[in-house]
Amino acid sequence: MSVEARVKAALDVFGDPVEKSFLCAAAGKRPPRYYTFACTSFGDDYGDDEPGCERWLIGVHLFAPLEENCLGRVRATKRALSDAGFTWPECTDASDQDGQHYVFECETVWELEVE
Repeated sequence: MSVEARVKAALDVFGDPVEKSFLCAAAGKRPPRYYTFACTSFGDDYGDDEPGCERWLIGVHLFAPLEENCLGRVRATKRALSDAGFTWPECTDASDQDGQHYVFECETVWELEVE
Protein backbone atom coordinates (compact mmCIF):
# COMPACT_ATOMS: atom_id res chain seq x y z
CA MET A 1 0.00 0.00 0.00
CA SER A 2 1.40 3.42 -0.93
CA VAL A 3 2.16 6.07 1.68
CA GLU A 4 -0.72 8.21 0.38
CA ALA A 5 -3.13 5.25 0.60
CA ARG A 6 -2.00 4.58 4.19
CA VAL A 7 -2.66 8.20 5.19
CA LYS A 8 -6.10 8.19 3.56
CA ALA A 9 -7.04 4.84 5.12
CA ALA A 10 -5.95 6.04 8.57
CA LEU A 11 -8.13 9.16 8.33
CA ASP A 12 -11.14 7.69 6.49
CA VAL A 13 -12.29 6.06 9.74
CA PHE A 14 -13.48 9.47 10.99
CA GLY A 15 -16.07 9.76 8.22
CA ASP A 16 -14.99 13.21 7.02
CA PRO A 17 -13.66 14.03 3.54
CA VAL A 18 -9.94 13.24 3.09
CA GLU A 19 -8.23 14.69 0.03
CA LYS A 20 -4.61 14.63 -1.11
CA SER A 21 -3.19 18.07 -1.93
CA PHE A 22 -6.65 19.52 -2.45
CA LEU A 23 -8.13 22.40 -0.54
CA CYS A 24 -11.89 22.05 -0.34
CA ALA A 25 -12.14 25.79 0.34
CA ALA A 26 -10.38 26.57 -2.95
CA ALA A 27 -12.92 24.43 -4.78
CA GLY A 28 -15.75 26.55 -3.39
CA LYS A 29 -17.34 23.67 -1.48
CA ARG A 30 -16.07 23.54 2.05
CA PRO A 31 -17.58 20.85 4.29
CA PRO A 32 -17.78 21.72 8.00
CA ARG A 33 -14.87 19.37 8.85
CA TYR A 34 -12.31 17.83 6.52
CA TYR A 35 -8.70 16.66 6.12
CA THR A 36 -6.14 17.43 3.44
CA PHE A 37 -2.62 16.02 3.23
CA ALA A 38 0.60 16.19 1.25
CA CYS A 39 3.61 13.88 1.14
CA THR A 40 7.25 14.55 0.26
CA SER A 41 9.92 11.88 -0.22
CA PHE A 42 13.69 11.89 -0.50
CA GLY A 43 16.59 9.45 -0.29
CA ASP A 44 18.23 8.87 3.10
CA ASP A 45 20.74 6.57 4.82
CA TYR A 46 23.26 6.86 1.99
CA GLY A 47 26.09 4.40 1.42
CA ASP A 48 28.27 4.20 -1.72
CA ASP A 49 26.38 7.21 -3.13
CA GLU A 50 23.07 5.29 -3.09
CA PRO A 51 20.16 5.83 -0.71
CA GLY A 52 19.44 2.94 1.63
CA CYS A 53 15.87 4.07 2.17
CA GLU A 54 13.32 6.63 1.15
CA ARG A 55 12.11 8.98 3.89
CA TRP A 56 8.56 10.34 3.60
CA LEU A 57 7.42 13.53 5.33
CA ILE A 58 3.66 13.72 5.77
CA GLY A 59 1.67 16.87 6.49
CA VAL A 60 -1.98 16.45 7.44
CA HIS A 61 -4.39 19.37 7.91
CA LEU A 62 -7.63 19.13 9.88
CA PHE A 63 -10.15 21.94 9.33
CA ALA A 64 -13.20 22.34 11.60
CA PRO A 65 -15.70 25.01 12.73
CA LEU A 66 -14.65 27.41 15.49
CA GLU A 67 -17.43 26.34 17.84
CA GLU A 68 -16.50 22.64 17.74
CA ASN A 69 -14.45 21.05 20.52
CA CYS A 70 -11.66 19.28 18.58
CA LEU A 71 -9.39 18.15 21.42
CA GLY A 72 -10.62 14.55 21.20
CA ARG A 73 -10.31 14.57 17.40
CA VAL A 74 -6.75 15.91 17.59
CA ARG A 75 -5.75 13.08 19.96
CA ALA A 76 -7.57 10.49 17.84
CA THR A 77 -5.90 11.77 14.65
CA LYS A 78 -2.46 11.43 16.23
CA ARG A 79 -3.30 7.88 17.34
CA ALA A 80 -4.70 6.92 13.91
CA LEU A 81 -1.56 8.10 12.11
CA SER A 82 0.71 6.37 14.62
CA ASP A 83 -1.31 3.14 14.36
CA ALA A 84 -0.90 3.32 10.55
CA GLY A 85 2.88 3.08 10.99
CA PHE A 86 3.90 6.74 10.98
CA THR A 87 5.97 8.44 13.67
CA TRP A 88 3.98 10.08 16.46
CA PRO A 89 2.78 13.35 14.85
CA GLU A 90 3.75 16.81 15.95
CA CYS A 91 0.68 19.06 16.01
CA THR A 92 0.49 22.82 15.45
CA ASP A 93 -2.67 24.82 16.08
CA ALA A 94 -2.93 27.16 13.07
CA SER A 95 -6.52 28.23 13.78
CA ASP A 96 -7.73 31.73 13.01
CA GLN A 97 -11.00 33.72 13.11
CA ASP A 98 -12.35 31.71 10.17
CA GLY A 99 -12.07 28.28 11.78
CA GLN A 100 -9.95 25.67 13.48
CA HIS A 101 -6.92 24.37 11.60
CA TYR A 102 -4.58 21.74 13.02
CA VAL A 103 -1.40 20.70 11.21
CA PHE A 104 0.02 17.24 11.94
CA GLU A 105 3.54 16.36 10.79
CA CYS A 106 4.92 12.84 10.84
CA GLU A 107 7.29 10.56 8.92
CA THR A 108 7.79 7.07 7.65
CA VAL A 109 10.68 5.25 6.00
CA TRP A 110 10.59 2.74 3.18
CA GLU A 111 13.56 0.48 2.64
CA LEU A 112 14.79 0.44 -0.95
CA GLU A 113 15.33 -2.91 -2.61
CA VAL A 114 18.93 -3.72 -3.41
CA GLU A 115 19.52 -4.66 -7.03
